[in-house]
Amino acid sequence: MMNFLQRFQMFMQGRYGMDTLNKFLVGAVFVIYIINFFVFNRVAHLIIVLINLLLIALMIFRMLSRNINRRSAENRQFVKVYNPVKNWVKYMIRRFKDRDQYRYRKCPSCKATLRVKNKPGTHTVRCPKCRYEFKTKIR
Repeated sequence: MMNFLQRFQMFMQGRYGMDTLNKFLVGAVFVIYIINFFVFNRVAHLIIVLINLLLIALMIFRMLSRNINRRSAENRQFVKVYNPVKNWVKYMIRRFKDRDQYRYRKCPSCKATLRVKNKPGTHTVRCPKCRYEFKTKIR
């Protein structure tokens, strides 16, 4: 077994390997595979299988590529789009989990989002970013 691992490490030397884009492609392949269970049209089923195979081929090509600079540039371009979307989704999940204890309000001055305790009534809130004080009503 150790001999196989050593051979695999030698094979992967100088190759690109896994990155954020490849991990996203793995997730996309898995999601498309699950969606394909619910497709009963033969033509649509074959098209989805073909798309899945193309994504797997792209993933393997990127992972085994020796052109590290180009793969790295592709990953940087992907991360520029992926990170804001990922952060927004995390923010929305956190907001949903906090819905019983907190309310979120925007500062009228700098538009920063503030988290306010969920106590009914009118509250004076100070923005930690711009120090602007404003009143907000929580029902």
